[in-house]
Amino acid sequence: MLDVLLLFSSICTAVVVGASQTITGYRGERVEIRCSYESGYESYSKYFCKGECPIIGYRNIMVKSGSPAKDERFSLTDDTMTRVFTVTITDLRTEDEGLYWCGVERIFTDDYSEIMLLVKLGECLYLLEVYL
Repeated sequence: MLDVLLLFSSICTAVVVGASQTITGYRGERVEIRCSYESGYESYSKYFCKGECPIIGYRNIMVKSGSPAKDERFSLTDDTMTRVFTVTITDLRTEDEGLYWCGVERIFTDDYSEIMLLVKLGECLYLLEVYL
């Protein structure tokens, strides 16, 4: 008899479509936040901001397309074909919890989607044992 152990890791993911979203991540894990945007903005800069981002002068941009992240645990990729940019946060920490914004930099006023990130204890990891 052969014992096989399969390990399935779950990535906590959310899709943002302009409305306020609450996303739950788990300390020590990673979370992917998918932010959609309208047609015509494919070449515009995208960013992920913490706190009171829509208020000019209070922007705490964690990561922006084409720029290094403020914190290396944050990364941003932009799929212009599907018009979705994805922010990945690795090694989630309790202090990562809070209000964030997906932003598209526009000429007069930026376009925002509100994200509330909750960070919980525990793991987003599932274990499945299969015996052959």
